[in-house]
Amino acid sequence: MGALDSSNAYKKSLETSMRRGFAVDDGGGLMPEAVASEPIDCKAVLDSNLWQSIASGQEYEFQSSIFQPVGGMDMIAQAFQKQVNDLIHYNAKVTRIQQNDKGVTVTYQNSDGSGGAQQEQADWCVCTLPLSILGQLPVDVSAPMMSAIRAVPYESSIKVGLQFKRRFWEQDEHIYGGISYTDTPISKISYPSTDYGKQGKGVLLGAYIWGPNAYEFTAMSPQMRVQKAVEYGAQVHPQYPAEFENGIAVGWHRVPWTNGCYGLWTPETRQQHYKNLCQIDGRIVLAGEHASYIPAWMEGAILSSQDAIKRLHTHIIASAKAA
Repeated sequence: MGALDSSNAYKKSLETSMRRGFAVDDGGGLMPEAVASEPIDCKAVLDSNLWQSIASGQEYEFQSSIFQPVGGMDMIAQAFQKQVNDLIHYNAKVTRIQQNDKGVTVTYQNSDGSGGAQQEQADWCVCTLPLSILGQLPVDVSAPMMSAIRAVPYESSIKVGLQFKRRFWEQDEHIYGGISYTDTPISKISYPSTDYGKQGKGVLLGAYIWGPNAYEFTAMSPQMRVQKAVEYGAQVHPQYPAEFENGIAVGWHRVPWTNGCYGLWTPETRQQHYKNLCQIDGRIVLAGEHASYIPAWMEGAILSSQDAIKRLHTHIIASAKAA
């Protein structure tokens, strides 16, 4: 079992190499015969904390059967946009939300500062602004909902995308998709799962950072974040410096429309505030990943929106009948 030898030892052999890979693979014709690979020292494996990363693929939210839309995750937003394009007002910065027993008024201005204040009025409002933004606005909601809005801080996160002259991870190292986990501040390197074997330039996720390291990287300029991602990534792939072309870095706490990555609930704040946050408050109901039990995921945002719309519809019908 497990390619152990007769003395129950895991050593360099054909059997272990059939599981872990060969130093030299079998070839054809007069190519070299296979050469067994040397197992990594057991202590080095244990000291690397590799087990923590191996377990990631077994977690419920990170199952290997997760798919992505062709063309990238933004294709989901674009599909919604095609259905409601004429209803969308782009580059609008909400500055106030008012309500009374007749309806809701949303005041906004152009995000570039041009023009004056503008308003939209409706009978009801489904508000999907992140709590990190909503908590800074004058909003006519009850005290319990406002307390809930202001009770949820937002987690920091950094992503760095790196473009290289070629897909060296495939050409040199036979890496096709997947993730390299590191104990450096960049946390991980994620390889594209599309266009395998494509010639020319290649792009990978050079860092996906959380926690204290994310706050440190948030304080850097975007250019410095990219530079650091290249420096740390070179410890995994020595080809980085020679093959690197350019990169882009996003720090969620520096994005003015979110001021953070996702709502950071705790069991205690959920117990105290979650139901108040999700209630229909007068003529306003909130939706988004922050109003779900699946924070940080689009699934949580979509399920939250579906639930809010269904409950609001039922509430409106009941109110009409009561009138």
